Amino acid sequence: MPPDAGIRVLYVEDDPLLAEMLAARLRAEPRIADVAAFRTPREATESPAVRRADVALLDLALGHGAPSGIDLGLALRANRPGLPIVILSQHRVPRVEDALPERERYHWSFVQKGSSMGVGQIVEILAEAVDGRTRISTDWETQPASDLLLRLTPRQREVMTLAAAGYDARAIAELIHLSHVSVRRELSRAYKVLVPDPTPGMDLRTAAVIEYLRLSPGAEPVAG
Repeated sequence: MPPDAGIRVLYVEDDPLLAEMLAARLRAEPRIADVAAFRTPREATESPAVRRADVALLDLALGHGAPSGIDLGLALRANRPGLPIVILSQHRVPRVEDALPERERYHWSFVQKGSSMGVGQIVEILAEAVDGRTRISTDWETQPASDLLLRLTPRQREVMTLAAAGYDARAIAELIHLSHVSVRRELSRAYKVLVPDPTPGMDLRTAAVIEYLRLSPGAEPVAG
């Protein structure tokens, strides 16, 4: 159960307006004892607040060149083993379990932001995480039953999701800690699956992204 004195939240969000707004609203909630808010992964990992936190609330995309929320969650656990992690983002990660080392696949929640999501719902998710329960939005854990999508590997679906968000190959490489060459290779293979017969002069990347989004209803991610 959540601590009697209230839940202590470590919150990391690179959007300053969103961070300020949500942190203020969380602090006003009776079940929240404290919110330590940070803009960058480095600030969060170096803060003593890590040791005091009951749960970490992390955005998935934390800025160009910064570690992802998943990477940050793993880093925080190096200082605070077993810390419950809640990833809250408009990004969608196909097969989220594949992004985690097997030994760390516990006490993670993955929830997509939505315009109808209120602060009360976020507090409930945080309380569930502190209580040892996991929540994964169905849009994150399921994939459309498309033959083309099933032909993409988990890594190819990951890079295509980020490509659909507007990231280029170099930015994707930094975000998921893969070499630029490897990302370009995975994108090229995904393009061949999604657009097997390109016409002369076609912008292959654009065509592949359009096809990927068509096959993945609701999958279009928005940065932040």
